Amino acid sequence: MTNESQLGWEARWAGPAALAAFAAALMLVAGTGVLLSIPADRPRVESRADFLLSLNDSPGSLIAAVGLQAAAALCLIGAFLYLFRATIHRGPEIPRWFVYLVFLGPAMYAVAQVLGATVQIDVAEQFADRSYSFPDADPGEDPNLRECPAIRGELGDACSEELLRDNSNGAAVALGLAGSVATAFLFVMLPLRARRVGLMSPFMSILGVIAGVLFVLPLLPGVPVALQAFWLGAVGLLYLGRWPGGRGPAWESGEAEPWPTAVERRGEAAAERGDEPAAEPEAEPARERPSSRKRKRRRR
Repeated sequence: MTNESQLGWEARWAGPAALAAFAAALMLVAGTGVLLSIPADRPRVESRADFLLSLNDSPGSLIAAVGLQAAAALCLIGAFLYLFRATIHRGPEIPRWFVYLVFLGPAMYAVAQVLGATVQIDVAEQFADRSYSFPDADPGEDPNLRECPAIRGELGDACSEELLRDNSNGAAVALGLAGSVATAFLFVMLPLRARRVGLMSPFMSILGVIAGVLFVLPLLPGVPVALQAFWLGAVGLLYLGRWPGGRGPAWESGEAEPWPTAVERRGEAAAERGDEPAAEPEAEPARERPSSRKRKRRRR
């Protein structure tokens, strides 16, 4: 594909790709907000048990949260595909099979979220109705599991954990793990490749890597989602050419060119204004010191 045709394709699809990035960011934040609002914080009820009870009271909240998160994952396909095509044109060394991850990673993650939600709703109903028991529980693991069902205290927490474990969908877990790893790989590798050909600044590239790592290792609650949403919003602005200070020249030329540094940006801005570089002040001539005269001593 020639530079002209590639740049024409990028101009046509910049708007839809930016819209996909913005939509993914908004739905990711909204879905997480709905999910965090489900627990009712019941007294003497542990967090896991409280979540199941609240989910049984309002299963529609989980459906809405998972629906938003799944839709956000599917929107990632458009945002990542645009960056992939722009990058591979300027740096053909990127593997062609990478495009399959662009589609499969977010799609697997979205399907796994929906499957997991159906299992959680069913488990929540069993837990709230106390229509379960563990007569064959191994006393070596937890001798109190035979006293289930229970809701409050440590026993209720142990019962909820065991109930979730017994009803887990192996296919959904495997699909979710594969989708999470593949999507995180996209967050990491695409920004690194885009930076190499000058389509992304070093800061945005590093931020994408961090967002990818936190996608599979959410160490701090809420932080990964906020970081991913910020990165996606910034990427949308980049696609639209609204990047503060202007985009790198690689976006205009269709060739791999380094992203300009801050010093180069200032030089370009000064050149556009027609400012001449300030003349260096002339060094003042060194003053000649009067030669010291030695006084002759008079002989007496």
